Amino acid sequence: MDAIDRNILNLLVVDGRMSLTDIARSVALSVPAVKRRIGRLERDGVIKGYTAIVAEPGARKLHALVELFCAGQTEREDIIRVFQDRPEVLVAFTVAGDSDVVMLVQTDGTDHLESLLIDLRRHPLVRQTRSQVMLNTLMGRITL
Repeated sequence: MDAIDRNILNLLVVDGRMSLTDIARSVALSVPAVKRRIGRLERDGVIKGYTAIVAEPGARKLHALVELFCAGQTEREDIIRVFQDRPEVLVAFTVAGDSDVVMLVQTDGTDHLESLLIDLRRHPLVRQTRSQVMLNTLMGRITL
């Protein structure tokens, strides 16, 4: 993966429906070249899928950053099993620092968040969690 692939990924993270023409213009490639690169990124598993984030009318969602601290040396696949079936987890990152994983989660409120944290802590690989509830969005751009 080179710098152009990373630029394409960043554009798709910000707008997964961005047209191939707009992406090509942004990265200074032809549309067929961008299509080939995206196809390769999908085949290689770098792009795992596309999703729509739907806001429920009248529903206020609670977002939080949740850090997982895992016991001992754990394999990536084992860590993923801790949260892969939890629809509340929107995205998860391995990180350098005190924790092993940082996740962005969305819940229906504080009771739902507390229930999620309790369930996560019950997993034998999880030593501890630490969370921060998000209050307001100051900017909505996401890049990797």
